[in-house]
Amino acid sequence: MIVTTAARIALAALCCFILGVPGSWAQPPLTRTTTVDMQAGQSYRAGTRVRVPNGLASFLIPTGWRGEQLDNLAAVLLVSEKEAGFVLAFAILNQTEDELFALLGEPQPITDTLVFEPTGNVTRHGRKLTATYVAGSLTGRGMAIMGPDLQGILFLHGRPQQEPRSSRSLIDELADEVRFIPTKNSLPSP
Repeated sequence: MIVTTAARIALAALCCFILGVPGSWAQPPLTRTTTVDMQAGQSYRAGTRVRVPNGLASFLIPTGWRGEQLDNLAAVLLVSEKEAGFVLAFAILNQTEDELFALLGEPQPITDTLVFEPTGNVTRHGRKLTATYVAGSLTGRGMAIMGPDLQGILFLHGRPQQEPRSSRSLIDELADEVRFIPTKNSLPSP
């Protein structure tokens, strides 16, 4: 049976809220500095530093959240153990800051039937670009963090509008833990 990305996001959220966290998500302890190259179909717990598929960025899975790489998409899906919502993390490849600024101002398709529509202007603060979205009863926030050599990471957080936790604090927490792998072009010349 082929499972679509939309079904996987819905199933992951449903499992966390109704059934609790599956025992298969248990992992041996890792340090906050060890970066894991994610494998499709495996889940990673809070405190694990994961590399975004196809990218140079890594981030720390926040407390109370679990992550998994979607097998048909080069993205990381995070679901909470305690609250409704999801986060998708994507690598940004070969995009200038201006191109990304324009992209964040456009509708963001999350699944075939879920599209985040922009609700305000994209804001720029240093190397971070932020946008807000809405899709039916969901509210969303996106943040792109630019790294070296036109690389970066994009987080999209969706949650029910009535959820009390601020999307701002979760996205900011993720952004604060982003690290970029140095490349040959980003290192200073001897």
